[in-house]
Amino acid sequence: MRIKVLGAAGSEVPGHNCPAFLIDGKILLDAGTIAPSLNIREEHSLGWILLTHAHLDHIKGIPFLLDNLVTRNTGNTITVASGKDVLDDLKKNIFNDRIWPDFSRIPTPAHPVLRYKNIDTTRPFPIDGYRITMEKVRHTVPAYGYIIEKAGKKSIAYTGDTGPTDRFWERMSSYDVKYLITETSFPNRLEKLALTTGHLTPSLLEGEIAKMSRPPEKIFIMHLKPQFLQEIETEVQGLERGNIEFLKDGEVILI
Repeated sequence: MRIKVLGAAGSEVPGHNCPAFLIDGKILLDAGTIAPSLNIREEHSLGWILLTHAHLDHIKGIPFLLDNLVTRNTGNTITVASGKDVLDDLKKNIFNDRIWPDFSRIPTPAHPVLRYKNIDTTRPFPIDGYRITMEKVRHTVPAYGYIIEKAGKKSIAYTGDTGPTDRFWERMSSYDVKYLITETSFPNRLEKLALTTGHLTPSLLEGEIAKMSRPPEKIFIMHLKPQFLQEIETEVQGLERGNIEFLKDGEVILI
């Protein structure tokens, strides 16, 4: 698998884009940034977006992507997949013909540019040679992490935004996860704020790693608030774990 980091920040400032991770040019994990990071050909190759939750910094690239595809008359459809509660938020609050057009009926109801795929946590589902497993994580709104397997390959896991959680790590233990992408949004001194908003600090991350029965080979950190970047990096380095790396926009991970 080839994972291109379109965005990995916990807020948007110059040089730091919101979370989006492109797998083999076909599948997006979250969609905080799309059009500013992909050319026309790359946009046309997209087929699926796996959303962790409906917060704006994880969905805001979708409206402009769909607008681009319709105005260019590409004829392809983007399927946005997640839990029913996440998709209901999109339908009610974004693609409602008020905030943004309902692209599930555009260009035509028979051949729309947007389709929704309601999935659940009971069993994996296939996408073009990949097997996708979804499990709940703990955040302030309904939120899910994903485990992505490719036939004959080791898998990756992605939590999206999460505070201290349990079910996802339990589910992950059943898979041969080589790489984990997870978050650390705040420094240790802001632990109370992190817990209130459903996020992690370096010390909380250390506690989550301790819960893993089979820690992955590498742990990639995303969703750092840029104003705390150096502080968080120093505290993570203080954990003295050689397998933790920080993701940067434009980086490519190969599995």
